[in-house]
Amino acid sequence: MRRHIRWIAAVAAAIALGTSAACAPVSTGADRFRSKEVALGTSPITVTPMDPTGSSGSFASLKSKAPTSGLPDRLMVYKVVSANVTRDEFQKKATKLGFTGKIIEGADRFGVMSSTANFSVEKYSGSFDYMKYSFGEQAFALKKVLSDAEYRRRAEEFLTSTGLMEEDAVFHDINRGDTVGTVENGKEIRAPYIIEARFGHKPLGGIPFDIGVGPKILVQFGEDGEILGAMSVWRHVKPYAPYALKKPAQAVDDVRTLKAQLFDVRPNDSGEVTSVALGYTNDPLGYDQKYVIPDYTIRGTTRSGQSFLGITHAIPDEMLKVDPSLVAND
Repeated sequence: MRRHIRWIAAVAAAIALGTSAACAPVSTGADRFRSKEVALGTSPITVTPMDPTGSSGSFASLKSKAPTSGLPDRLMVYKVVSANVTRDEFQKKATKLGFTGKIIEGADRFGVMSSTANFSVEKYSGSFDYMKYSFGEQAFALKKVLSDAEYRRRAEEFLTSTGLMEEDAVFHDINRGDTVGTVENGKEIRAPYIIEARFGHKPLGGIPFDIGVGPKILVQFGEDGEILGAMSVWRHVKPYAPYALKKPAQAVDDVRTLKAQLFDVRPNDSGEVTSVALGYTNDPLGYDQKYVIPDYTIRGTTRSGQSFLGITHAIPDEMLKVDPSLVAND
């Protein structure tokens, strides 16, 4: 549970894992979906309420000089489809991980345990959680740290050999940011106690799929490159229909009028927008996400020089049907 809470709570940090589409023109094979000859979607899209996390601030004034001429006026909306994980498929993965015990089947997932680890897979999304019990004991600075290339190699080999690698996954980076402090000669020295190899999802039609928790796979390493755990937040999607987007100026106005998530903004603040970008949003596990839709990310600086972030839906409000029942209650 501790790992899931840390995973879901770090919304702003999760956004930083990818790089949202900037204002430069996008040219991909998906441009046919933006063609005026393709009929736009007209049915309201069912979405979960926008996560209320963020700062409690507001803008008394907000200016924008960010270029927006290269942003598209329509984008594809994707429908979430079931991974349909079967008992046999779970059994094969569990066996490759070394589990021989009885499979436990719940309403939404399969699980298995041993004396040293546990493993579960969500039936609908295919998202998994593998953890050695020694993970919870890993609280001290690592004595032997490997190269980024070696962590990546071991992670890819592990995911591929166990059948946990997703077809649309791409390597992102090696995270050494989980650190613990030690004191040497009167000075605090911080060193990693866990190192992660992180993978993201390929862009959808040239637009990053990285807002919110973002689809991702982590492999977590302890001492001397030992794999202590791995987990994923993943959804399988297919094209649904292209939809018209709000104007970028409307997205900026959403931030100004508190119709968006805000991060690192003080009450009655003032600021200037420096970039307006587009990206697709992935909800936390447990949310019954029906569609993957594009959102705007608005970045800038406040009067104190602090960087801020705003997130608002790119699909017009009248084309969205917000359904609170889709949000996980646990």
